[in-house]
Amino acid sequence: MNKEDVLFPFEEIRNVQDKLIESISNAINNKENLVVHAPTGLGKTVASIGPALKKAEEEDLTVFFLTSRHTQHKIAIDTLKQIKEKYNLKIPVIDIIGKKHMCLQPAIELLSSGEFAEFCKKQKEDEKCEFYTNLKDGAKLSMLGKKTIQELTDLSPLEVHETIKYCEEEKLCPYEVSLTMSKKAKVVVADYYYIFNPSVMRTFFLKSKKELEDSIIIVDEAHNLPGRLRELLTVRMSTFFVNQARKEANFLKRDDCFPLLDELQEKLLDLLGMDEEKVIKKGEFSIEDKEDVIDLFEELAEVTRENNKRSYLGIIANFLQKYKDAESFVNIIRHVISPRGERIELTHSALDPSIISKQIFDNCYSAILMSGTLTPVKMYNDLLGVGGQEEELPSPFPKKNKLNLIIPNTTTKFTERSLQQYKNIASTLANVCNSVPGNSAVFFPSYFIRDNVYALFSELCHKTVFNEIAGMTKQEKEELLDRFKEYKNSGAVLLGVASGSFGEGVDLPGDLLKCVVVVGLPLNKPDLEMQALIDYYDKKFSKGWDYGYVLPAISKVLQNAGRCIRSETDKGIVVYMDKRYAWSNYKKCFSEDVKVSLEYERLIKGFFGILN
Repeated sequence: MNKEDVLFPFEEIRNVQDKLIESISNAINNKENLVVHAPTGLGKTVASIGPALKKAEEEDLTVFFLTSRHTQHKIAIDTLKQIKEKYNLKIPVIDIIGKKHMCLQPAIELLSSGEFAEFCKKQKEDEKCEFYTNLKDGAKLSMLGKKTIQELTDLSPLEVHETIKYCEEEKLCPYEVSLTMSKKAKVVVADYYYIFNPSVMRTFFLKSKKELEDSIIIVDEAHNLPGRLRELLTVRMSTFFVNQARKEANFLKRDDCFPLLDELQEKLLDLLGMDEEKVIKKGEFSIEDKEDVIDLFEELAEVTRENNKRSYLGIIANFLQKYKDAESFVNIIRHVISPRGERIELTHSALDPSIISKQIFDNCYSAILMSGTLTPVKMYNDLLGVGGQEEELPSPFPKKNKLNLIIPNTTTKFTERSLQQYKNIASTLANVCNSVPGNSAVFFPSYFIRDNVYALFSELCHKTVFNEIAGMTKQEKEELLDRFKEYKNSGAVLLGVASGSFGEGVDLPGDLLKCVVVVGLPLNKPDLEMQALIDYYDKKFSKGWDYGYVLPAISKVLQNAGRCIRSETDKGIVVYMDKRYAWSNYKKCFSEDVKVSLEYERLIKGFFGILN
């Protein structure tokens, strides 16, 4: 393979990576879509950006590199810098995140995305945003705006935080500057929503003069996309929102809102009745003169946002506008108790992410969906309506460097949870961690299970133990990781949860992590929404149980397991601790070299060359 044909900036294309590059190149050149499972270490970013950029240069296309994590933005930008230097190219690039997160106005973090959009619109219309007005001279760019954009273009590629800092010094809007630069950009590094949120995409494509059919879409960490799209389509309304909207109407002296809000409150109470949670059937929730109510609440919301930014009347209007009776949604009403008090909440939950994604994949030039845990690829091809080629590539790392082990003597299965079960888990876990010469990370299905095991485990473990805390800030997370890394020689244990801060997107290469233990199966709670998802996928694909329940949990497990081996020189073990992992329907999801054994201490010590 000629490296120049795929703009590969490094000295050598590695084993298996060549197959990935070839598959991506073929898909793009044939204007096809590709769903590819590419394990950690293959260099997915450079393998996808290089061929895509080469084709974009030849055919006057735009490459969209989309990722769910801000840390992945840096890897993409660094890759583009290396390509630029290696091939002496001028590559117009923008790195862009959510408009709200680029805004320089104070207290913006308090607003929801919808509220911020309305606030921003009003600020611009009333010429109250100096960052926006400084960029414009009537309908054209100001001299300062032109100068800054030219300077940023010359420096491209830049990470988004560099652009924000540069614009802050010039008192210019980073988002609008990036939008202006996007007209000439060959590569756009962005969040999923720039393509998959219909309103965001329309605005961005209109202002950047881009067309979907001229766009190569690369979706990184694509296992996250189905959940992100379902959440994007989901809206909620509650008695709390109604009560807050009543205060808002009172402040505005609009008594005509009270009968409408009373009607909404009564409907929520009547729908729930004496139940704690139930599905709302077709036609059960309806509002008389719905369109008039939406228009009135939206009109008043605009007034509120001028001063308070957030409008609960606007939130209710948005819910009413998006609520519908459709097979691809489930409507659930429930009694919720939280630190903010009690409320009745009606959730309009999306079941089918392909409502959004299919039209994107049908109309773009080419789409590449990739992840280290995109398995089985057919599931993601189905769920997202990709209509693409499918490929599962092997790990490039030496098998002798990794021990995959199932220990089938415990379980977190709900019906078998007990004090004795927690003691067994704690004892087995302590034996594993005490046998590892270095750091171990342990992931539980929930904080509840983790806390029950921790009380017993801490007495048996010979090493320092760190606990993940729910809702950690970015700084707290980094500080905990830094302290954990300091124990790489003596060894420590980090106890987290499968869907928490450390289960995905954290790199601990080399000697920083020698062992990952996944305790139990992180199955989603079998609630009404989960049952609706299973039923929907059963009707659509005849695979409801797998697609709706089992395989999403396995995806989390594989993400957790992937924290251990991050390079071809890393050496470590991955332990799956639950008897269900040995069952055929779960075991088939793992690599063939996984061992099922109760002699785990002997195997672990043997792997690390520890003599008894």
